[in-house]
Amino acid sequence: MSQTASWQESDSQDFIDYGRYFVPQREYQLQTIADLIPQPDGPAHILELSCGEGLLAEHLLARFPDATLHGYDLSPAMLAQAKNRLAHYGDRFVPRQFDLAQTEWRTAEPVFHAVVSSLTIHHLDGPDKLRLFLDVYRMLQPGGVLVIADLVAPARALGTAVAAKAWDEAVRQRSQQLDGNDSALIQFERLKWNLFRYPEDPAEAIDKPSSLLDQLKWLEQAGFTAVDLHWAFAGHVIYSGVKP
Repeated sequence: MSQTASWQESDSQDFIDYGRYFVPQREYQLQTIADLIPQPDGPAHILELSCGEGLLAEHLLARFPDATLHGYDLSPAMLAQAKNRLAHYGDRFVPRQFDLAQTEWRTAEPVFHAVVSSLTIHHLDGPDKLRLFLDVYRMLQPGGVLVIADLVAPARALGTAVAAKAWDEAVRQRSQQLDGNDSALIQFERLKWNLFRYPEDPAEAIDKPSSLLDQLKWLEQAGFTAVDLHWAFAGHVIYSGVKP
């Protein structure tokens, strides 16, 4: 299945406008992802799947001055924002339009020191997540890491309710912190962004989160070692694996 049929440019614009409110502990997530990538010995290539407006790419380019960041995204609007944000890095940022669910971008060559992803893997169903992990494993150099920040499916209904409540509260606090009012929370509710509170019809779902346990198992099945969870809050997690 293609992402193209389900993700619209209006969704991209909503995320550009409200991501700073809707993504829990956003700055901490950026820091943690960077901390999980070992410092390369020399020039290195890092791939970001669905780079969005370039926030994580900017963080990684600053952290790893000898790295080239390949930023792939489905959305022309997102790529335009990223190219503008990262223009001062010159050819160290290499943008490319792609469809995460397709396979033509998945090289068999072990090119990358790290592959990172934030809030995009949940658009794939379980079998496609496993297939992605298998392909990314081949794309990584020995010692390379895959670091994923994403939404996961809680294992029971009570866990889903807890995640929904925590996410609402995180957006409320962020809205008060940045603007002194609840305007972003009102927009969060209007857009029904909290998928734990507003689950989609499975037949039409854009979001297809899998359980954390399943995804850790799939990483191991793909060949990754040192598979681990590093952060979890409001149904959002950061986890990683290393190619030995």
